[in-house]
Amino acid sequence: MNRIGKVIRLHLNKPSTMFVAPLSIVLLVLVISALIALALQRGGLDPSSPGYATGARYNSGMLWSLPGFLVYYGVQAVATTFPFATATGSTRRSYVLGTAIANLIQSAFITAVMLVLLGIELATGHWFMNVYALDTNGLGAGNPLVLIPVVFLGTFTLLSVGGLFGAIWLRFGPKGPTALGLALGLLAAVSVLLLAPQLGEIIPAITGGILAVVAVAVAAVALLGTWLSMRRTSVR
Repeated sequence: MNRIGKVIRLHLNKPSTMFVAPLSIVLLVLVISALIALALQRGGLDPSSPGYATGARYNSGMLWSLPGFLVYYGVQAVATTFPFATATGSTRRSYVLGTAIANLIQSAFITAVMLVLLGIELATGHWFMNVYALDTNGLGAGNPLVLIPVVFLGTFTLLSVGGLFGAIWLRFGPKGPTALGLALGLLAAVSVLLLAPQLGEIIPAITGGILAVVAVAVAAVALLGTWLSMRRTSVR
């Protein structure tokens, strides 16, 4: 546990990147959403019309604001902390476990931020300006019981996937992530081609529970891949 704790502290050593950066992104998207909403209202869109809330809830800005950063952070977190962790006596397994716990901490933080902002949005009548930034379809349309698993599992999965790419880079060099990305892209393309005739039946059958199971499975595979890569990775 002491080795795992050292790894966690290594990841928490840069709060400006781990906590302040995602908070800044979320707040920036909130401001941009407000500016767009106000511009549309000044352009003639009536917030009191029956269809305003329905259309406004299709705002997906908050949902797509963090994935790029989270994958990048997962990559650099592994690439920069692994040498220091091994230098302090951490094993490869304790490093992966410590990294997973650090990812859980960051996921909980981002989830808490969005949950608080959702509460404020609902309590203020959508920021007093009919701005729908978190009360959106992608985040549960104002239902915190949907927002929590979506944000938490989504954040943890993206961080874990980023960590896998970071581990692949440490193990195989610059060509490793490229090869992995191409392999995943090819797998996705082949899957779509094979399932294309059934997509009309598959997509409507997808539920939130299924997506949650898929997210957990992807995160688990990514962490396993990170550990397998780390087993033979030399310290640079």
